[in-house]
Amino acid sequence: MVTPGEETATDDREVPLRPIVEIEAGDYFRVAATRRFRAAQRGRVRAAIRQGLVLTIAVAALGSVALVSGHGDAAALVFGLNAGIAATALVGLGVLASAGRRYPEAILWVVLLVIDLGTVALGWAHEGLGPVSMGYLLILPSIVALVIPWATRLHVAWLAQHAALALAYASFAPAASLGGGERIDLITLMVVATVVSQYGHVAALRARVLSFVQIERIRALNRRAGRDRIRLDRLNAILAATARVDDLTGLGNRRLLSEDLVAIRSGMRRHGDRCGILMLDLDRFKNVNDTLGHVEGDRVLRTVATTIAASVRPEDRAYRYGGEEFVVLMRSSAEADVLPAAERIRSAVEALAIDQPGNPPHGHVTISAGIAVLGPEDLEMPDEAWLERADAALYRAKAEGRNRTRGWVPTGEP
Repeated sequence: MVTPGEETATDDREVPLRPIVEIEAGDYFRVAATRRFRAAQRGRVRAAIRQGLVLTIAVAALGSVALVSGHGDAAALVFGLNAGIAATALVGLGVLASAGRRYPEAILWVVLLVIDLGTVALGWAHEGLGPVSMGYLLILPSIVALVIPWATRLHVAWLAQHAALALAYASFAPAASLGGGERIDLITLMVVATVVSQYGHVAALRARVLSFVQIERIRALNRRAGRDRIRLDRLNAILAATARVDDLTGLGNRRLLSEDLVAIRSGMRRHGDRCGILMLDLDRFKNVNDTLGHVEGDRVLRTVATTIAASVRPEDRAYRYGGEEFVVLMRSSAEADVLPAAERIRSAVEALAIDQPGNPPHGHVTISAGIAVLGPEDLEMPDEAWLERADAALYRAKAEGRNRTRGWVPTGEP
């Protein structure tokens, strides 16, 4: 089922697959004529024809036994005709499984033609088997309509061929095989059997089309749900990334900092790693906003943030902690690595030479840095205490003249 306006695609003759209750009679044949429907039914047609051929072989064998028991004088004829029909069906099975896989309807058509001709020959050759042949000719259209889900045009063409053979038999069979009344009965019943067969075929086609339309609707809904799920996952990923990124600078924010600190603590517990924390702050940055404006201040922050990110190792990460403050986490760092890294960042920012008259004696943008190195012995401390160590070192750098790096020193130590 597809809502009005949707189409099954792939074919100029595709029709809108409206809800089942809205499908009109003409739609069944239009849907059945589409390539997608035919492709969906191809496997079913092959399986049905295979079953029909097996059924033909079984009926030929059983028919031989049943007919011989009542017509012993025609045993050779019955066995010969049924053996020919069974052999034709058996050959059809072999061809259907190999070279004729793409043309199952043609194979079935040949087998049905042999059945028709054999049935007519049986009644023509033996006067006592005329009623039996008539019965076979009358019942075969209903069986084909019930078992074989082939195209409507093929079913109509075969019905025309079958009815023509049956009518020819009814008209020209020897009087010993069919009496005058039996001929009229055969013609009348053949017309009825043909109409019933066509009606049964259309009813089966309607059921197959409704099933196909419903399956197509479900597939369309599944595809749409899949696309919506992909879009939702993409949006969730964007939101998750946005929630951990500072809008102005593109660095990690405090939320990401907290998550990364959890990972660092896990590495300390498992492997005894150490961690370096760098707290960075732009010197006298308030003067930039006051004299040049917040727009220029934001530009300075973005430039400094880019410089900091470019100055750290790939395994390290920089964050905007708040305002003009930044934090860098150095994973698995020894104390000898942290101070040079902080100096590298400080020198890179100073080398930008961004004018800042309100930052004497330098006259351009500079940063001060405080560092703290932590290890497994500090696991009992909360994150705030770790950051406070780096912040205390930053305060020392500010107090001693700015544009410099200082490390955390325990209370009481020089």
